[in-house]
This record gives sequence, C-alpha cells and structure tokens, in this order.
Amino acid sequence: MNEANSDLIVMKFGGSCFKDVESLSQTTSIVKDYLESAKLIVVTSAFKGITDKLIDFYDKSCSDGDECKVIINEIEDFHLKFINKNIDKKKPDYQETLDFLDTNINELTQLGRVVRLLRPSLDIQDLIMSYGEKLSTYIVSKYLNSIGLKAKFISSDEIILTDDNFGRALPLLDETEELVQERVTPLIKSNNCDLVCVTGFYGSTKDKKITTLGRGGTDLTAAIMAYSLTPNFKSKVIYWKDVQGFLDADPRISNKASLLKYISYLEAKELAFFGSKVLHPLCLDVNEKRNIPSEIRPFNDPKAAEYTTITKEAQKGDKIIKAITSIERISMVTIESGTMISLPGTAAKLFNLLGDNNINIKFISQSSSENNITFGIDLEDSMRVSFLLRNSDWFGKQWFSIKIDNDISLIAVIGAGMLHTPGIAGKVFTTLGNNDINVRAIAQGSSELNITIIVQRKDCKDAVNVLYDAFID
Repeated sequence: MNEANSDLIVMKFGGSCFKDVESLSQTTSIVKDYLESAKLIVVTSAFKGITDKLIDFYDKSCSDGDECKVIINEIEDFHLKFINKNIDKKKPDYQETLDFLDTNINELTQLGRVVRLLRPSLDIQDLIMSYGEKLSTYIVSKYLNSIGLKAKFISSDEIILTDDNFGRALPLLDETEELVQERVTPLIKSNNCDLVCVTGFYGSTKDKKITTLGRGGTDLTAAIMAYSLTPNFKSKVIYWKDVQGFLDADPRISNKASLLKYISYLEAKELAFFGSKVLHPLCLDVNEKRNIPSEIRPFNDPKAAEYTTITKEAQKGDKIIKAITSIERISMVTIESGTMISLPGTAAKLFNLLGDNNINIKFISQSSSENNITFGIDLEDSMRVSFLLRNSDWFGKQWFSIKIDNDISLIAVIGAGMLHTPGIAGKVFTTLGNNDINVRAIAQGSSELNITIIVQRKDCKDAVNVLYDAFID
C-alpha cells in the first residue's frame, strides 16, 4: 500500500496504544503497513498509568512512605505480564527483556533510597519518571523483534540534549541534530534494521543528567527526531491519537464541531495554545522550523480517509476563520493606577514577577491611557498571583488597585484568513452584542491570526456557538 510519500516516517504512539491485546495488534498492523513504503522511527510513551505510578513512587519516597515497595512491585508486575503475554518465551528476546526489566527495577528501588537520603530533587524526579518510557520502548522493540521485524532500541538521553530546566526542559536542537545523525542515520540506512524505537518524553543535559520535556513530551520527541533527520531524508511525522485530529470547536461546547482536514502550523499553534490539547505548541514549532508535514490520525481507525494534515502553508481559498476555541476556566487580573503613566517599567516588573514564579499568561490587554494592565492566568494560579502582587514591594503599595475576577472564560477566533481581511473584529463584536453577550476584555496579536475575547463564564458556551454559526457553519 502506498500510505506515504516519504522515505522516512516518524510515528508517535501513546501509552493507550499498548493497553491490551487488541491495541497492541492494532499498533503492530500499523507498523507493518507503513514499513512497506518507508523506514520508520517509532517514538513511544510509557504504558498507560505507569508515569502516574512513578510520580507516586517518588512522592512516597520523599515522605518515607512504606508503600514504595508496593508501587515498585505493581510496576514490575505490569511489565512482566505484558512480556509474558506478548513475547514468545522460546525467542532470545524474551530473556533479554526479562533481564532488562530486572535491572531497571533494581535501579528504581535504589533511587527510592537515594530520594529518602537527599530529600526532594527535581533532577532525581525526572530520572525516576524516565523509566516509564525506557521500559515500554525497550519491551516494544523486543516484541517487534520477536515477530520478525528488525527493530533497534535507542534511549533518548543518548541522542537528545536539553537545557537543565528539569520538569520541562527545552531541546538544544543543533547539538541534538548532530547526535541523532551520528547514531540514527546509519541504522536507518542499514539493511539490518527496519525501524528504530526511540524513548519519548526525556533527554539529558550535557553533563548526562536526565531531563523530562513536560506535557506533550513524547510528541516533542517525535518532532525533534524528524527535525534532526530531515536534512538527510524526506520525512514526515504521524501522531497516533485517540481523536481524529484538530476540530474547529470543542465538541463538548458545540455539537456542530467538525474535523479540520488541513491546517497551517501557525493556526495549529494558536489552537494548541487556546484550549486544544491535541498537540503541544512547542512540538508544532519544531516541525514548522523545517517545514515537516505532520499528520494527526485516529489510532482506532488507522485507515480513515479523514484526518488532520499540518503544513507550513495556509490553504488558499479556505474559510477566513478556521476555528472557535475556548478556555472555560481562567482568571482575569487587572492592575490599575493613575500613577502608572509616570512609573516606567511597570509592565516589565509585572512580567518578571510572574515569570520568576512560573506563572503562565494567557492574554494581555492594556489601555492606551496606560492606566491599567489586564491579563489572564490559569484559575489554579489565582490565589498565588494575588499573594505575589499584594505582597510585592512595587504592586503592594496603596496606589495600585488589584482586581481579580475568577468567573470568566476566554474565547479565541482563529484563522490565517483574518490577515488583511477587514471587518472581522467588527463582525465578532456585533455578533456577541446582538446575542446580549458582554465583552470584558479583548486582545489581538500583530500576526492577526486570532482575536481573543474575554466573557463571563456563564456566557462561554453561547459565545462559542453564536460565533461558530456566524463564521464557520
């Protein structure tokens, strides 16, 4: 079958792709089908539920919990059952996999003791969390070998270099590209290798400390692999997901939501930032840098004719607005003072304070009079931001008024077609006004890819639906 027009495909499989016999059979079928037309790199998440157990193990180790041994036994038993059920005991792969599991379980047990001695440490936490992907990917590679496919295993800490921001490290792309080409390219070109299995979610610093890549880390690993190999291969990335692809609205809010078959990276990043959790914006950014085509395909229907394709170029002649998305629960903070005009550096001090405390800003709006700054944050950060502002040397002074509204939602109108198209903002506000929906704040970036509107939470669903009807349906 001619499933691809590339000679190298990087595939990402999540933990749910290996949760039972049926899903493993589905994964195997996908791999075999695509091997008929291309060499493969398979990037794998931890088995479903294992990362949570590893986090629990770390937490219990920090608090001298007696349950640590129970958790370790559960992790070992889960992987042992998978091995016994799926790898032929007569094949050498079976004993090699058992030995690998035994070695890594012993290492984890020792790490638990280290945590009890050293107390909490982000680098040790990252190291412990990496064992989920290490075990799943090695076991899957050996399973594929046992059924006759020539699979090679590589742990990503050997080829992906990152900074030392433990918990959500960023890749060092130039150094990583050199390592990936050195280690992986010969395997891809070899007749003794059909596919390379690479662990997702983690890398390492230059001094060999394991780092995790944060939410969407395995998706990011797949993007990094394609980025590093594109100079030598015509490549693309396929992300196998539990969903069909990007939708033009949240189906929980709009019953008219439909699949976006084609979308640009710029639009996809906006969608990912404003509520859609299909792919992480950083993963999309890495793919965009080298114009690598990406596909989001439904794992449960791998031969479906409809899925999302992401490319660098926006589709010409397409709808002006691609999607109406939302973040239902956020907080809006307004800092107001007549003295802000005469106090240069207020915005810089605000953003430094929030950045130093790992507070993510969802939107920013400032009046032209410079009397106030309004910004959005995650609802969970509301109390912490209130405390930081009211107790800071700068904003805690009496001439600043600090207001926080925890009962709001963010609506984002997204589409590359807005660029140079007059009247979009006017139609947005007219549509909302005609439906008695009050706009609390607005923001629009210079890219003109989205208009961000803030409304009361009670109006969120209505706002999404009336805008969807006005622009998309």
